[in-house]
Amino acid sequence: MSITVFTPTYNRVDKLERVYNSLKNQTLKKVDGKSIFEWLIVDDGSKDNTKELVKRWQREADFPIRYLYQENQGKIKAMIKAVEITNSELFLPFDSDDECMPETIELFYKTWNSFSEDMKNKCNGIAVLCQDQFGNRIGCDFPIEQQFIKTKKMFYEFDNKKLGEIWSILNINILKKVFNLPNEAKKLKFIPESFFWNRVVFEINPYTYCVNKILRIYYKNEEDNLSNNIRNKYPEGFLFESKWFIKNYKIVFFKAPRIYIKYFLKYIIYSDKHGFFNLKDWKLKFLYSVLFIPSLIIKKFYLKEKV
Repeated sequence: MSITVFTPTYNRVDKLERVYNSLKNQTLKKVDGKSIFEWLIVDDGSKDNTKELVKRWQREADFPIRYLYQENQGKIKAMIKAVEITNSELFLPFDSDDECMPETIELFYKTWNSFSEDMKNKCNGIAVLCQDQFGNRIGCDFPIEQQFIKTKKMFYEFDNKKLGEIWSILNINILKKVFNLPNEAKKLKFIPESFFWNRVVFEINPYTYCVNKILRIYYKNEEDNLSNNIRNKYPEGFLFESKWFIKNYKIVFFKAPRIYIKYFLKYIIYSDKHGFFNLKDWKLKFLYSVLFIPSLIIKKFYLKEKV
């Protein structure tokens, strides 16, 4: 199997068919008579009839579908489990309420297999663009495309390009190195996915291949969107992520200070009265003091937003 399409789901039986229909309509499903992708669904404790629906699809689909049920632990732990059990070369996260274009698998498959084995080993994945359900572009084109770019270079230099929402198919060997939780985070139900993507950037720093092609249809502003109000639901997760960032990636302050300050403000917003004293580095304490008042000003606006 070349590609595992991973979908975490929780009580999304009314929307999960978007993913199924997207995969059913793919222009490339088999090569030499063998399926090139599978659909891996991790059901995070759904109480609806997700299991029965998936069983029906398993009987009728012309591509393999794997279904795994776990007690409700949150999306991130579902993804960690999926990465752990995936044996494909590539891993495509596909949310349970989104759609994709019919040429998606074909583009990813053919592009990846045009790379040399050496570049496959060094490449984190292939990034593409998104639109919303109304056909509106989310963000802009990549300023550099169809060449290998250091992921850290993208992090520093693409941040101010207003790329918006992007979508990537990922090298499973790289994911397996970073998709695990530090001991102090294992009790948390939610941690922002950016925690793991930052680990890819700063702990591995592979290459990324960008293609200016819209492949993902991202549904926004639906009433039951799981991202709604997430900044208020899981403060511990945002606190952990921001503290990890400001302590472990200090180099960002010099390379991209705006990004570093954004994470520092987030740390202050989610910290309690011990936030200052939990920082051991005097430079971090100084920055905390400087940014404390600004954090109070933006806090009420930040916590109102959707992620």
